[in-house]
Amino acid sequence: MTTTPQRSITPPAVRLPSSSSASNLLPWTSWSSSLEDIADHPPLSVTPGTSKFDPWIVNPEDTQDDIDTTTEKLPDNVALPWLMGKEYMSTFLLHHAVLKVSVGFMGGRLHKRFVSTACPDPFCGANGPAPENCVAVFCTSSNAGAAIQHYHIPAKDLSPAHPCKKNQRVFVLDGEYCGHIFTVRRCNVKKNTVEVTTSPTTYITLAFEQICLIEQAR
Repeated sequence: MTTTPQRSITPPAVRLPSSSSASNLLPWTSWSSSLEDIADHPPLSVTPGTSKFDPWIVNPEDTQDDIDTTTEKLPDNVALPWLMGKEYMSTFLLHHAVLKVSVGFMGGRLHKRFVSTACPDPFCGANGPAPENCVAVFCTSSNAGAAIQHYHIPAKDLSPAHPCKKNQRVFVLDGEYCGHIFTVRRCNVKKNTVEVTTSPTTYITLAFEQICLIEQAR
């Protein structure tokens, strides 16, 4: 019996797609744009004088909408607005504001005495940070030994102290010279006014309600 030899069958080679055609097998999300899309996302500014966009250059036009130019304004009924608003903090880095204490604080124990704001920060003294709407102040004890006493006093219980003699220094609270410090030339307690020197040859008259007595920090 003659046996027919079996033939070896080799499977045909599988041709792999090229890298360019393989990419067509991946899922593809098409991007579309319209005039409305472009209008919602305007192009970034290009610096004048350059032919291409530089991402490291910021133009004023790019940021002007992000700058908040508003200034917080204190309510009109805030006590000591010139101090609590912190507008003149640089002045009180080197000066103590001298203040009177109302009779309602501590049963009037400090009513007839002056207190001075802490320096360089009127809101943080030897007793630590003052509570909200309070000022850190100190004064000399009336007891023997004249020890320094420190307090946190609500601003509503404080008011500007006034000068009583020449060569004292005052801080102007309003008017043309608001924020200036002047030396007292003459004090008229009966009229509640002072004359202050604005230049070696010029002086002006200010009412007590326009000024606060200050002392330079030592």
